Amino acid sequence: MPLKITRQKDERVIKAILHRIADIPNGVTVKVANLGGAVLFEGTPLCKGENGLFEVVKTAKVVTAYTSGTSLEVAKGHHFVAGEIISPDGIHTATISAIDKTNAGKDVMTLGAGFGVAVAVGGCISLVTLAKKEATAVGTATTSVNTIKVAKGHSFHVGDIIAGKAASKFVGVEITNIAYGDTSDIITVASNFSVGIAADDVIIGVKEASDAGSTASKQQTYPVPQAKAVAIAGSHEDVKPSENLFVSAWLFAVVEEGNAPVVNDAIKSDLKGIIYV
Repeated sequence: MPLKITRQKDERVIKAILHRIADIPNGVTVKVANLGGAVLFEGTPLCKGENGLFEVVKTAKVVTAYTSGTSLEVAKGHHFVAGEIISPDGIHTATISAIDKTNAGKDVMTLGAGFGVAVAVGGCISLVTLAKKEATAVGTATTSVNTIKVAKGHSFHVGDIIAGKAASKFVGVEITNIAYGDTSDIITVASNFSVGIAADDVIIGVKEASDAGSTASKQQTYPVPQAKAVAIAGSHEDVKPSENLFVSAWLFAVVEEGNAPVVNDAIKSDLKGIIYV
């Protein structure tokens, strides 16, 4: 086998973890597919993925206040790639069209459309996916009532507009109340249903009442965050596109927040054993 020599330059590493208390024995393997950054930084939140791998909980720090438009300036060191959906608050979303990394001090993300909400300097951008709002009826309803019992696990809120799908294509109507129960919930809407609803019928969220269970593109969606962070990376590691990363993963530690990858309150809440100072 021929000798292979790799030339690399060591750089000063800024430490983020101040005190280490307990880690996952033997470390974890981090999936690098769709990982946009060149370095996995110490203190990066990690979540459980598939096939025994862990994944990076992707975040980015806003470095220039965002008010509107399709240009978002963020700090270097993030792992986002074009095509991903991001959110500054878990509610408003935008899709990354491109990322310009030519500036030495920041990266400029081009968004397909604006967030529709302002983001201050230091704001945390996180990765989300979009899921359709749906529920399964566990009771029945006639055209003379305005309530329907649905299975738990839906994501509807008061103010959402629901319509029927498939067999029960009732006209879209606004939710005015949700009574949450132990095994099912009761949804109350603003007026009686236009079509009867049978048990096991699917109820969907739509953008407008006129959509009334029509095309899939008109279904209402909501942002779903990545899996909950369970640990933080214990060291800086170079990312090689063809090789998954092995890294120590700390469950309990003290982290200097200013030196670590940016996290929001939801990620901090998930990392119950990590104290940021």
